[in-house]
Amino acid sequence: MWKKTLLALFLASQYTFAAGAGQEPSKSYTETELKQLKNDWLAIYQKELQHAENLRLKQRENFQQINYLVDAAVSQKNLSPTTEQVIQRLLATLSGYPLEMEAEWKLLNAKMTSKQATEQEVKAFVAKYPESLYQRQLQNFLFELLYREQKFEELVEYAKVVKPMQLVDQCRLFSARYEIAASKAQINPMVEQKVENAELSALVKEFDDFWLANPKLTPDCANLESFWRDQGLKTDEKVRLKAVELVKQNANAEIANLALNATDENLKTWLSSVEKVSANPKELQSFIENQPLDSVFKTENKVIIMELLPKYIRTQPEKLENPTFEQYQLWAEKYQFSEDELKALKIAFISRHFDNEEPTFQFWRDEQIKTLGADNLLERRLRMAIWQRSDLNEWLNLLSNEAKNKAEWRYWSAKIEKNEAKRKSAFEELVKERGFYPMLAAQQLGMAYQLPVIEVADLTRPQRELYEKQFERIQELREIGQADQAKRAWINLINNVKPETGENSPVKTQLAIIKYAKEQNWYDLAVEGTIQIKAFDHIDLRLPNAYSDWFELNLQGKNVSKSFAQAIARQESAWNPQAQSHANARGLMQMLPATAEKTAKDNGLPFRGERDLFRPFNNIMLGTTHLMELNEKYPNNRILISSAYNAGAGRVEQWLKRSNGTLVMDEFIASIPFYETRGYVQNVLAYDYYYQTLYGDIKAKDGLKMFYQAELERKY
Repeated sequence: MWKKTLLALFLASQYTFAAGAGQEPSKSYTETELKQLKNDWLAIYQKELQHAENLRLKQRENFQQINYLVDAAVSQKNLSPTTEQVIQRLLATLSGYPLEMEAEWKLLNAKMTSKQATEQEVKAFVAKYPESLYQRQLQNFLFELLYREQKFEELVEYAKVVKPMQLVDQCRLFSARYEIAASKAQINPMVEQKVENAELSALVKEFDDFWLANPKLTPDCANLESFWRDQGLKTDEKVRLKAVELVKQNANAEIANLALNATDENLKTWLSSVEKVSANPKELQSFIENQPLDSVFKTENKVIIMELLPKYIRTQPEKLENPTFEQYQLWAEKYQFSEDELKALKIAFISRHFDNEEPTFQFWRDEQIKTLGADNLLERRLRMAIWQRSDLNEWLNLLSNEAKNKAEWRYWSAKIEKNEAKRKSAFEELVKERGFYPMLAAQQLGMAYQLPVIEVADLTRPQRELYEKQFERIQELREIGQADQAKRAWINLINNVKPETGENSPVKTQLAIIKYAKEQNWYDLAVEGTIQIKAFDHIDLRLPNAYSDWFELNLQGKNVSKSFAQAIARQESAWNPQAQSHANARGLMQMLPATAEKTAKDNGLPFRGERDLFRPFNNIMLGTTHLMELNEKYPNNRILISSAYNAGAGRVEQWLKRSNGTLVMDEFIASIPFYETRGYVQNVLAYDYYYQTLYGDIKAKDGLKMFYQAELERKY
């Protein structure tokens, strides 16, 4: 802020000296004198600028030193008074530093972890930073602190204002309420006794539902749980209900604990069998056959069987020699499944064995799909019909109205429409929308797809001033490499924007903030912002021109367009350089370390290990080179390249072998069997065109390209 103020002062002073703010100047200045005044002000400005930069660097060093001291103390489990004094002295140097709050939080969080923080310290932080992203954590800590200090009445009052969300805090609240009620009723916890007390009766009734809903309670619930049990409220019926809930939650260890603590032998035996089948759904057939129908557990058994049947079906081989539903039909009859329960069972069975080529099964499958009315099966059958090039109408007509209204099925309905006027009209309606299938519709109409760009206003000066401290905080976090923390601060900012005066929604301000992020080259945060507020129509905010120079540099000599490479990166990581998948794919273009190593070796590029992939330039260098390799395998065919990039070239070859050169481009894309890869390809092709439209492409010398000729002409 000081930089802008000083510069404004200089400009205003120059104007005043020269013109007297619209009045006759008291003194006239020569051109030489004005030039000297300007130089003097610039010298002051440069000096102040240097001073501010030096101060920022010093504060940054002190902030990082606080991080080191706190982390060291926490790792050694010893935040001593001496260490805290040093940290407090460092904190005193951070006045005005963007991360002053983070530094204070670092110390407070360490004290909370080591149970050294006081209630006053926590409340002081909350009061000083009422909109910090640590509010929930601090609220949870106050539950712990009040409970630990046995301030039960204060805890109950606090819970009226802040609802406990964590299980441990819910147990603390139950315990506090019990201690208060038990004290009033003069309960002796050492003696088993029947108690007639309205407050306690209401409490244990509430605890009933809580005990049933949660797999494992924390030790803080032990006092109330013991009282509840001593009152004879832990009945065998409730234990059976609890077991059913535990099966639904896959909490097998807790089922074993129930069996261990059961006193009735029949109940203990049943619980053991439930624990066994829940842990291993392959045992379901044995469980069903060994449970008598007249058992007291019949009702619970049916629920457990319904819960585990889909898991059991998924344990069966997909390519059974002769898949048949007969056994499941017998089980359904034995336990008197309702029509909806039988329908759910058939859907699970068909989904597992859908692609089985046994003719009898295929006939039965198709007949069932026609009557079940399940859109997921109908859509899968439609994809099969597309790659088999058989009639689509009978399957399209069976879709629900919601499914029929999807852009994809509207496209296919239009494509097979025999009436030319109706077909053209349907494509013209579809092309007005956003996405891949509207782009395909434009291709069918022989026209260029027009991308609607929605203008977003800049932040006003008051808005900039309002959010300036938060912007500086985010910028500083990014400067020191704390990207995850910067993202948390950004999400907190976006989600806490208040509506402007006279407005019902904060969306305009949120969009202006996201636009600001894009202009600061906070590419990943701009994208994250659009996701947070679901601004999916704001294509220019969703697709920033990220790392443009580095893509151009690394694509020189490669027959891959910048827009395509950027589309891959945008789809892979949403421009987060630190993105990491469950499969250990890393960075902007989500390179697997093994793929990166091989690509580097084959092309004479440097690669020093996995951490290189978190460096944007290195990731782009290796990612674009891998795209070049795939382009050599599938020349100028982004459908096959992007499919291989996502699912592997081996699977692409399998899909091509299956269709055996009988499909055109849109048929092949629609029939890709993997949901993720199918959506991936569609998004990449749309993003590619969006990038061409928004920013131009040095490779697209002959204009915008929705689809390449090689893609359109190939038989897949």
